[in-house]
Amino acid sequence: MKRHLVVILMFWGFHLNAQEKPALISGMPSAPADKSLPDSVKQPASLHKLNEVIVTGQYEARSVRSSVYSVRTISSEQIRLRSATSLLQVLNTEPGIRFTNDLTLGTSDISLMGMSGKGVKILLDGVPLLDRSETRESLGQVDINTIDRIEIVEGPMSVSYGTDALAGVINIITKKSTVPGQLSVTAKFQEESAGKEYSGFGLKGSHNQNFGINYGRKGWSLSGSVSRNDFGGWKGQASDRELDWNPKDQWLATGRIGYSSSKLNVWYRLSATDETISLFGRTNPNNSIATDKDFISRRFFHQVQAEWLLNHKLSFSGAASYTDYSRRTETTNLNVLNGDRRLSLEEGSQDKSLFNHTFFRGTLQYQQSEKISFQPGFEVNLNGSSGDRILGSPEINDYAFLFPLN
Repeated sequence: MKRHLVVILMFWGFHLNAQEKPALISGMPSAPADKSLPDSVKQPASLHKLNEVIVTGQYEARSVRSSVYSVRTISSEQIRLRSATSLLQVLNTEPGIRFTNDLTLGTSDISLMGMSGKGVKILLDGVPLLDRSETRESLGQVDINTIDRIEIVEGPMSVSYGTDALAGVINIITKKSTVPGQLSVTAKFQEESAGKEYSGFGLKGSHNQNFGINYGRKGWSLSGSVSRNDFGGWKGQASDRELDWNPKDQWLATGRIGYSSSKLNVWYRLSATDETISLFGRTNPNNSIATDKDFISRRFFHQVQAEWLLNHKLSFSGAASYTDYSRRTETTNLNVLNGDRRLSLEEGSQDKSLFNHTFFRGTLQYQQSEKISFQPGFEVNLNGSSGDRILGSPEINDYAFLFPLN
């Protein structure tokens, strides 16, 4: 299916500075201003290009070259240049990554290095994302407007991340930095057609909007983002009321508060998802009744992370999260002649499943010398589920204790 860009991306934003201070690299003196150049092109002589660092599969941030794993990074600039509206559109162009689509449910699953999604670990800032099955639906429920970069580790990572990381790990790193004393507000609109099908802000085509706000002051940072991705489906070669690609209406909201100082960095974030995928059924010629289904997903993801520098040799990093995820199937019967819609009373036509995930991780880092360091830590994963089609309330709990020596 081909898509044609109907309206080019439009950005709107402004910045309000409560106070301005020169940005300095710690330990480096600022250079004298060059009065022979205009302000727009003056740059301090102390400005140095920093090496790219990664965090996935590492006990501390380190350069790509020093990592023992094969890691590649997709930067925020690469994401912006691709004009993507979802994480799937970004990853789909990466070598070794492919997606398969379930036309019935309207979901997509990833494969990495030829292995299906059940062997790919998906992380958000180092914390596992919850999926209701082996299909990695969570990739389609992350707001691309909040992503700073993506780290992809190819190859078995089961020792560090468990058995579901046999193919590799995809770690989504979100935006966190906020300029002190600055308020920034951004808005984004994007309109696309689905093939030749389009109606402005209507039922056909793809309509994407985002609104974000950021503010920082005296070590504190506040940010929020709301996005809507509305896809009207695609008729393709389907007949009657059916569509080759199902409509999807998705709302994504994120709120974050954090505090940072020279020794402490702590933040909390709440991410919420409300997604509805619609499946239009064929009209029965005998009674003019069509059976439609809505697959409704709701996710609430609470996340807390902290880094504490106790002294020049000892530091602590911790993370905790709780995910509440539900998936509901709502089946209705529509009389196409008079528009009367009613809930289906057939057995199994209405269904709801609930899933939850609790996660804890703590790590101490002790630098004995320049060549020797210890990183003792623990990790806990608690998974629970229940539903009309789930027998009982099964739970899967994992506990791990680590004591690596470098």
